[in-house]
Amino acid sequence: MKPNIIITILLLFSIATIHFGRDAITANNQTAANRCWADKCPVLITKENAAYNNPEYYYHHPDIFVPISHIKRDIDQKKGIFWLKKEILPSDSISTGNYVLSFDNLTYVNLTLINAKGDIEFRRKSGLFRRHEELAPKDNRDHFVLNLEAQKPYTILLRVKHSKGYTPVYNFRLQTELEYVKNKQRGRIVHSFMEGAIIVLLLYIAFAWIVSRYRPYIWIFLFLLSIGLYSVALQNFFIDFFFYNSPQLGWSLVSVFSRFAAISFYLLTIDFLQLKKLHTKYYTVACYIIATIGFTALLTFINNFYLSNYKQSNWINITLGIIHMLYFSNLFISLWRKIDLMQRFLAYGSVFFVTGITAMVYCALTLQEQAIQYVSMLTQFFALCITMLLLIGIRLKLRKNELDYHQSTESIVQERTNELKKANNALYEQQIQLLRKNRYIETLIDEVNHRVKNNLQLLYSLGSLYKMGENHGAQYNKAIQSMQDRIHAMMLVNQLLVYNQNSQLKLKTLVIETVNYLRQMHDPEKNVCVNLDIGQDWLISTNTSIPLALIITELLTNSYKYAFPKGISFAPIINLSIIKKKFVTTMEFEDNGVGAAEAAISTSFGIGLVKDLTRQIKGTVTIQQQNGFLYKFEFNNMI
Repeated sequence: MKPNIIITILLLFSIATIHFGRDAITANNQTAANRCWADKCPVLITKENAAYNNPEYYYHHPDIFVPISHIKRDIDQKKGIFWLKKEILPSDSISTGNYVLSFDNLTYVNLTLINAKGDIEFRRKSGLFRRHEELAPKDNRDHFVLNLEAQKPYTILLRVKHSKGYTPVYNFRLQTELEYVKNKQRGRIVHSFMEGAIIVLLLYIAFAWIVSRYRPYIWIFLFLLSIGLYSVALQNFFIDFFFYNSPQLGWSLVSVFSRFAAISFYLLTIDFLQLKKLHTKYYTVACYIIATIGFTALLTFINNFYLSNYKQSNWINITLGIIHMLYFSNLFISLWRKIDLMQRFLAYGSVFFVTGITAMVYCALTLQEQAIQYVSMLTQFFALCITMLLLIGIRLKLRKNELDYHQSTESIVQERTNELKKANNALYEQQIQLLRKNRYIETLIDEVNHRVKNNLQLLYSLGSLYKMGENHGAQYNKAIQSMQDRIHAMMLVNQLLVYNQNSQLKLKTLVIETVNYLRQMHDPEKNVCVNLDIGQDWLISTNTSIPLALIITELLTNSYKYAFPKGISFAPIINLSIIKKKFVTTMEFEDNGVGAAEAAISTSFGIGLVKDLTRQIKGTVTIQQQNGFLYKFEFNNMI
């Protein structure tokens, strides 16, 4: 169903409710009056004499009473105390049983029931401002329960003191207890339905706010809660439950709840319309009205509680109602084209707000204090209509925000997707370029390795050819062999680098390959026992591998050449160990050869080369001679 149709139906229903409700109120009051006081014995009234306040005096002086229709509704009735007299005759067709004598809005009522002999049957107290302890068990603030017998005449005397500032309305109704309960039950059913609907909506609004955290839900919740408290506070059970010993305080709080509802509605208008941005002047006026409502709430509370001038407070309410009607009428007429569809639901709710205020102002002007009986239902009905319209508007607003969020999210995702596609394409191009560069670099590296290998192989082959040529002597051949050993160490490193395709070599593999080559060249018969102690096959860098391989080559070559001459009587042994510690790596090379003189050590080209290579890879070496040579090396961060 379209929103315009819903609004039209609710508005027509509101008008019909007001119209038929007014007719029902008039008919009900007329029926109650006809039912209560028979024309055969009209109600009589007199003003209390300050010297006499006991019922016996007024019972025995019937001449001071006049018909209630003869007394003028002047200002004296607002402050004076009056006695009402009603006689119940046997001809009134009263059967034996309980009867309820009810009234509306009177603050203090004392009842005296006198039988035909002139004896007082009982005295009771009632009224809106009576403390609970003053009421009889079956009585309430708005009625007495009388036990009457058939065919017996009674005289009812009522002492009425009305302290609200209004002219009292003496609409006493005498009904059987069953009829009274039936009539009350109708009103209670309507109130229960309205209050149940308010509670359901309050729970829904609370859960909606918990889920969405949308602030206008708070103002709607406070608005509906205040209306619910306002309508409940107009009921007698609210006073009996919370303010049974101070009922006037409870009745004074009624206007405070209505002010809270109005403030909540203005805050909702400011928040939902974003009024501060939309129209600064209307926002400023709304703030002033909120301050005025707060001030009048305090003023009416003081006026009601301390001065009991409810009529004056009612005129304040009427004035505020006119201000509300003028403000919201001008607000939405001026801003109709500037607000969106969702915000217009607040305008529709304001129509009901203004309509409800108009109905209550009309009731207050025409019915005066009697309007209190119908204001509760009116406020509940219009509050429910307003709340439902506002909830529809907020739901549409949240739905629109959700759609906008999804659209913005989708656009952001699309933009990011496009950016990622561009970035992926750029990365793909860069990857292709890097692959091309890598292939080019690999080609260059292969070419360099090939040339290095060829050059080293050429040098090694030239040395071999030189040794196979003319006889140059053993000294020359040894020098060429030493050169070939060093070249082979470099060839081995280059070969392992090409094989591993990495800038690092395996230490254990390098050492074993070097030892095997030198053994094949210098000790093919394996007379010398070589012991290797390398814990793991650690990785070493290229910068370290070549000097280390050359160091091991020099040490092994020297041992093979000079440590074990022919004719020795002991078994030749060479020990080589490499140990990695926490901060340094140690290498020890030891043989049990014949050693050498100190002068030979200082002038040895091989030992000098070993020291230079050790310094190159940031290491230190110590040389000891005792039953052979012992070399101790320490390298920092070699492995």
